Amino acid sequence: MDTRNKKTITVLMVLVAVTLSFIWAHSFMGMEESAEESGFFYELLCPFFEFFMGEGNVTELFIRKLAHFTEFFALGLELMLLMKLVFMKMGWKILFNSWVLGTFCALIDETIQIFSGRGSQIQDVWLDSAGCMAGVLVMTGGILLFRKKRKAKQ
Repeated sequence: MDTRNKKTITVLMVLVAVTLSFIWAHSFMGMEESAEESGFFYELLCPFFEFFMGEGNVTELFIRKLAHFTEFFALGLELMLLMKLVFMKMGWKILFNSWVLGTFCALIDETIQIFSGRGSQIQDVWLDSAGCMAGVLVMTGGILLFRKKRKAKQ
C-alpha cells in the first residue's frame, strides 16, 4: 500500500470517527435539548421542503427522520470508501460488510437513547440502516463510474 493510500485511509478513519461522534453525541442529548434542536432545524428547513411537498405537509417528525437517514447516509459513504481502500477490491462482501457495520452503529445509537432517557425505536434502526445502504450504494456507483472513466482515458 502506498503512502498516499495510507494517508487517505487515516483521514477516512478520522472522518468516520467524527461522524459517529456527531451521531452518538446527539443520542446522548436529553428530550428537551433534542426537541429544541429539532425545532430549530424544522424552522430552518420547513420552507424549503414545503416548496416541494406543499404547505403544511412538513412536520417536525419528518425533519427528525430525515436527519436519521442523512447521518447514516454519510456514514455509509464513508464506510464504503474506507472498506474499498483497505481491502483494495470491490465486491458484494465489501458492500455487505459496510452496510452491516453501519447497521451495528445504528443499533448502538438507539441503545444510547435508552440510557439518555429518550425512547429507542426499532423503526429508527431500520431507517438508519436504509440510509447507510443508500450511502454504500451511491459510493459504489461513484467508484464504478470513476473506474470506467479512468479506463476510458487509458
